[in-house]
Amino acid sequence: MRFTDTFLKQVRDRISIADYAGRKLAWDKRKTRAAAGDYWACCPFHQEKSPSFHVLDQKGIFNCFGCGEKGDIFGLAMKLEGLSFPEAVKMLCERAGVPLPMDEREDRAEDDRRKRLYAAAAKTARLYADALGKPEGREARDYLKGRGFDADLCARFGIGYAPGGYTWLIEKLKAEGFTIEEILAAGLARAGEDGKRPSDTFHDRITFEITDSSGKVIAFGGRAMKKDAKAKYINSPECALYSKSRVLYRLKQARELLAKTKASGLVVGEGYLDVIAFERAGIAAVAPCGTSLTEEQLQMLWRAGGEPVFCFDGDAAGKRAAERALDMALPHLGPGHTLKIAYAPAGEDPDDIYRRAGPEALPELIATAVPASDALFEREKARFGLATPEARAAFKNALKEAANRIADADTKRLYFTDLMARADAASRPQRAPYQPGQGGGWQSKNAPPAPTAELKAMTAITRPRPAAEGFLREACDNPGVLSRFSDWLDRLAIRDQELDAIRHALVSLSAEQEHGETIDRAGLSLHLTQSGQERAAARISRWPKPRAGAPDAGLEAEWLARVTHQVVLPAIREELAELAKAVEQGDDDAFVRFQALGREARDIEARARDVNNEDGTNTAAGDLVA
Repeated sequence: MRFTDTFLKQVRDRISIADYAGRKLAWDKRKTRAAAGDYWACCPFHQEKSPSFHVLDQKGIFNCFGCGEKGDIFGLAMKLEGLSFPEAVKMLCERAGVPLPMDEREDRAEDDRRKRLYAAAAKTARLYADALGKPEGREARDYLKGRGFDADLCARFGIGYAPGGYTWLIEKLKAEGFTIEEILAAGLARAGEDGKRPSDTFHDRITFEITDSSGKVIAFGGRAMKKDAKAKYINSPECALYSKSRVLYRLKQARELLAKTKASGLVVGEGYLDVIAFERAGIAAVAPCGTSLTEEQLQMLWRAGGEPVFCFDGDAAGKRAAERALDMALPHLGPGHTLKIAYAPAGEDPDDIYRRAGPEALPELIATAVPASDALFEREKARFGLATPEARAAFKNALKEAANRIADADTKRLYFTDLMARADAASRPQRAPYQPGQGGGWQSKNAPPAPTAELKAMTAITRPRPAAEGFLREACDNPGVLSRFSDWLDRLAIRDQELDAIRHALVSLSAEQEHGETIDRAGLSLHLTQSGQERAAARISRWPKPRAGAPDAGLEAEWLARVTHQVVLPAIREELAELAKAVEQGDDDAFVRFQALGREARDIEARARDVNNEDGTNTAAGDLVA
């Protein structure tokens, strides 16, 4: 059976070649740049040790530099699964949810029909653009001029005007040879009700061209100029060319701009004028077309490359939109699939900011974006508060439920660990920082005096040192540990206030140190004393002396094995408890996951035991939380 190019393109646009290939291949972690849609693996078609099989997700192609095999997703499916071309198309259509044409004749007829609809949409775009420059478009021109749009900008962004009257466009298109059936099928007019004549979809509105991923006009957005209009914005109805849940405004142009600017990802605005403002400021941006962002649109953003930034208005509606987007994205988060969220100041949107403060203000707005994990944490914190034990418990339960919605197992576990550690830290009472009478940084010569002998004696503790204290001491004494694994310190569940202060000081100083500088006990103690943490500084003075000689080359691996036991293992055990309940109810998938996690837990415990035996130590499970 022959398939038309239009149909095959529709299937390609709906499926990520990287997602498909990733089910069959193991991506090389060193060469792969998932955020850029650039994937490498050992070729499945010939024997090799170094990865030469290359997939470019945005372009939908693969190429092996070793054996020369290359093609698109259909060719890859044929070669990987031994399918004929029609079989590969059928299999991928089922994955994409695209119905197959009944036969070749029907497919050709549908292709011819779509070409006519594309032609009608393109002609409409020209008619709207012409109308904007004519006498009937004067009010629209004045409105646009007041928002900083001249004729060149309107032409650049496909802005036009749909004149008043209910059949202006219908008559124009019929004069060009289009039938009323084609005009209705393209979404350019609406059928009349109760026997009434069809009418134009847009009348007396400023229009914005909406294109597909190849740049062909497929629909329009219409903005009212009158304040008493029933709807500020309306969009073309769903039709053969246009499905609003699968289209992003100015995606083609945003991809091209992203390739030029090498930015970290696309920006997602809430409306057409916001996107235009971003693009005028040199920022690649898109927007959904009159609907909340969908899962399919989110996948399109990730296929475009990088880490998308959702930019919402700072009002209540914008915050609700951010919450919906975050909840929708959570199950899909994983390596190379993440996002950030930024808010415009209250009462403004990106278009307002551009007109008020100029193009340089929008990069500053995007720079305020926070990762999805931060946005989630702050949302639940604001929702429940921390005033009472009940509120704190509800806060932590909400974070657990959110983390458990993430499908990727590693991402779920890391979210769980990170969110719980931050929730514990936020729930602890905070001491007021020390306010020295004299200025200076943590290395200042005018620092407060060191802890006295009396203070040290008063704070002496006879209980055994918890395991976390050993982690912190080794990180302080070994620059390699601190420089490579400072992020692991943040994940330690430390209830001891003094050790928590030491942990935060180490992480803070590590982030501030210049290239080649190291942190020692004296500098750490001085920093703590200046910060009003005299007890924590005294704790450092009681540490055993550092090992003499050069650092042990194997210490970093040993340290990581022990800290993994403390950080990762509790999260695994929590998930195992949840999975056990599902297994009891007969969930086969949960049973498979339960077995895999159990093996992982045993491996972590074995590595920790090996390290402890080599050190001649025996760390009890109860000592693992400080």
